[in-house]
Amino acid sequence: MEEIVIQTPARLHFGLLDLHGGLGRIDGGIGLALEKPRTVISARRSSGCDASCPMERAFEGRLETALQAVCSQYGFPGASVSIAERARPHSGLGSASQTLVGAGIAVCALYGLDPCVKEIAGLVGRGGTSGIGIGAIQQGGFILDGGHRFRRGEESKSGYSPSSASVGVPPPPILARYDFPDWDVLIVIPQGEGASGDRERDLFVEACPVPASEVEKMCRILLMQMLPAVLEEDLETFGAAMEAFQGYGFKVFEAKTQGPLVSQCADFLRSNGGTGVGMSSWGPTLFAFGDDLSALRDKAERWLLGRGGGEVILTRANNQGFRKL
Repeated sequence: MEEIVIQTPARLHFGLLDLHGGLGRIDGGIGLALEKPRTVISARRSSGCDASCPMERAFEGRLETALQAVCSQYGFPGASVSIAERARPHSGLGSASQTLVGAGIAVCALYGLDPCVKEIAGLVGRGGTSGIGIGAIQQGGFILDGGHRFRRGEESKSGYSPSSASVGVPPPPILARYDFPDWDVLIVIPQGEGASGDRERDLFVEACPVPASEVEKMCRILLMQMLPAVLEEDLETFGAAMEAFQGYGFKVFEAKTQGPLVSQCADFLRSNGGTGVGMSSWGPTLFAFGDDLSALRDKAERWLLGRGGGEVILTRANNQGFRKL
């Protein structure tokens, strides 16, 4: 095979479960794979490693480093990778993981290898905090990951940190994965940018540890309300659980890093028929669920247009994961 094209799904990250760490594990979280936006990656055989990412040229060096790690690990001569579509970076949609891990998958497929997605994530430096993006790529759906060992020797985390600062920490185990109901998912991205790099590392240190009492409340909401609602396709209960979940723990701190526009947009979505409104990761991406959100999509587009613009995407869950095109 001389060329292969794959797509990987963007993901919503609903929140990290445990940034207290008192039980010997840290992080953990829940999230959802999306049909749109997506990352489209083409890979061709080459004698060296080079990358093209026209929508973010600054990302090309990082992508080439990832390609070199994958080719070195599996003994491939090289690959030329081009990114044709990509979710907006630093917005809470997991675009870095989708691109880096997806490129590794494409290169392996190009040479007839089908390795574990988790293994590729470790090679390209993803999964040091959240396993949601990796699970979304591998199998899609609604995902719960089990976090990392905390201050318990080799391959455990020694502090509170994002994936970009968690070198040598393997991706977390996926504890549960379920097909998500066929509900509309509205993605609304106001003007703004989520935390990354040094700022993200500093914010982790500032906000942690999260009180154990809040972690316990989040786990109860997840186990006794949100997960049953997914399995029973109970939109009303799921929406109530999601909004309650977003009111505790690290997610509250993430929301405070955004300006008033994001909060105002969330209020707008709730007051106009959105269910389970929340913010993905550090934002500014917001989400809402419903049976038919086409009218809310149109309203949201007009609302953003009068406030500096933004992006609105009406989509559904991806229950498959990555696929070849």
